[in-house]
Amino acid sequence: MKVSNIQRASIEELVQEYEQAAVAYGQALAAANHRAANRAHDRIASAYRELRRRAAASLLLSLLTNENENVRSCAAAHALEFAPEQGEPVLLELAARRGPIRTPAEYALKAWREGTLKFP
Repeated sequence: MKVSNIQRASIEELVQEYEQAAVAYGQALAAANHRAANRAHDRIASAYRELRRRAAASLLLSLLTNENENVRSCAAAHALEFAPEQGEPVLLELAARRGPIRTPAEYALKAWREGTLKFP
């Protein structure tokens, strides 16, 4: 499900959109499809911005235990803005793994620690 009008979506729909976009983002990266990855990233950012605007970003914390590591990675990186004590351990766990999820987790942690991590 792609939310066509993000401002009219329910909070539950926004969380679902975020989750689905994060899955699509991981799939696009694995397929080396940068256009699809950029589109999925834009969907993640839009859903996050709207959740934050509605003071509901904390609902993304439920995604920190998602079975999909890309969903966990995105949610954990965003959690650094409002719940770093919950996001950081997830990113540390992902950064310790082998495979493609390691790099974005390491980057998010490094940028956050340096104070250069930007949130959409």
